[in-house]
Amino acid sequence: MEHQDSRGFATSPDAGRRRFLVRAFAPVAAAVVLFAAPAAAQAAFTAGDSAALSASTYSIPAPASVNAGIVCAANAKQATVTVAGYSAVARATNYQFTLTAPDGSSSTTATTMPTVALTQSSKTAGNRVYTLSVQALVGAWVGSPFTQSFTC
Repeated sequence: MEHQDSRGFATSPDAGRRRFLVRAFAPVAAAVVLFAAPAAAQAAFTAGDSAALSASTYSIPAPASVNAGIVCAANAKQATVTVAGYSAVARATNYQFTLTAPDGSSSTTATTMPTVALTQSSKTAGNRVYTLSVQALVGAWVGSPFTQSFTC
């Protein structure tokens, strides 16, 4: 049997019970939706593809060979080394040449030219051994040295 409430709406004896149940469980249903929605959204952002990453190192080798000669001053306190050629190093952007005198003093130059001349003086003749070092450069990185000694 239907009844009318004070506003004129038709009601049944079960209508009040339904309203009570809806009011009682509405906060619980809202809480379930609030907690479930972020989990579903997170699942959408955590799935993805992965790509293979490969990394390696490069050890800059020394030039395999250097064609150089020396001219010594009479007192062996000065020497000029002339490089007429050298083997190329893969990826090298420049080459650094260093001539070291018997007293430890040295002169250095960097170039990409196939020939270079270095002159170095020594305060003492010492052991009269001058050492040429050639290193490949890759950007700012310096490779292993190729060394050659010359006796005046």
